[in-house]
Amino acid sequence: MRLIEFTGAKGATVWVNPDLLMWVGLPDGGAQSSMYGDNNARTLTRLRFSSGEQLEVKESLADVVARLTA
Repeated sequence: MRLIEFTGAKGATVWVNPDLLMWVGLPDGGAQSSMYGDNNARTLTRLRFSSGEQLEVKESLADVVARLTA
């Protein structure tokens, strides 16, 4: 079983089994905005698993896809 390391939305390390993923994308509402402007906007990616659970990680969508396909 292969596990990939990500950073959870609250900063903790999370390990993900890519075989259990069904969907990867942006959280509902698209890109997150910040009251401080675009330079400080949070980037989150939502992972949805076959069990129906969801997890948001701090890595960008492009970074998540790169790690999953490496």
